[in-house]
Amino acid sequence: MGLLTNDRVNIVITNYLLRYSYYRMPAADGLVSYGEIELPEGTVREGKVENKSVLVEMINKLIYEKKWRKKKLFFSLPDDTVVIRNIEIPASLARNEAKDYVRTQLGNKIYLPFSNPVIALDYLDVTPESEEYQQVLLYAYQQDKLTAFEEVFDKAGFKVIGADLTSLSVYRYYYQTREEPSRHVLLAHWNRDSLGISIFQEHKAIFTRYITIDPLLFSEQEANITVMLDDYILEINRIIDFYRYSITKGNEQIEQIVLSGDFPLLEEAQRKIADQATIPIDRFAKEELPVKYVDVMGLGLKTDC
Repeated sequence: MGLLTNDRVNIVITNYLLRYSYYRMPAADGLVSYGEIELPEGTVREGKVENKSVLVEMINKLIYEKKWRKKKLFFSLPDDTVVIRNIEIPASLARNEAKDYVRTQLGNKIYLPFSNPVIALDYLDVTPESEEYQQVLLYAYQQDKLTAFEEVFDKAGFKVIGADLTSLSVYRYYYQTREEPSRHVLLAHWNRDSLGISIFQEHKAIFTRYITIDPLLFSEQEANITVMLDDYILEINRIIDFYRYSITKGNEQIEQIVLSGDFPLLEEAQRKIADQATIPIDRFAKEELPVKYVDVMGLGLKTDC
């Protein structure tokens, strides 16, 4: 009789690289190995698999080198098309009935910018205006994007057991490794080609904004790069104000800014944000691994499917 194992491979995909970690168990001290592989240009574009054969070949090579064939896999998707909605559902619905109900409301009372979504629900612990309804957070993602990655990983030789959003992976690492994680957090996951801004309230993602960055901007003059940074930081400050004055009606405010990603100027961005705001900033500067690995380390801590 074989032994049950908790070891697992975790992969984060971006438009330009594949970042991986291998955990013997989903715990902070379970990390065994990690690394990243640059993807040929055009393999993944705008979060979609564009060249399936190249991606399969690269993952196959990684599996062969690491002896990972048929290993369990969690993978993280870009947050570029995720939609978050605060909705109400009948309180009488059992949890296993809620998704079916929400699907019947798509295109009727609930509108999404794409059809045939993958959906997940997160129940909110709030006092409803009416006992007839329960407030929940609806998370929706494009099914075709998810399916394309699942097919690639399956063909390459992994056993896919779950997927996650990159922002949730990063926040999971923050939440599980901090003694007193804040209740109102703005996460700025800043990569070479994107800035994902998410707000977590009571440890639930309630807002997301995804901004595309042109990597060619880094070849511009220093003055232009400074202007670019200032524009993105202005947007972060706008969202901080939006949370305080629009979402919470002045009752709450962001207590913690979390910075992550492989953006080359992340440290400079932190300095500029600190110059304009008194909110504490956590950039994972004291972690064992560089900050760019926080996403795949957080994915390694995921325990549910």
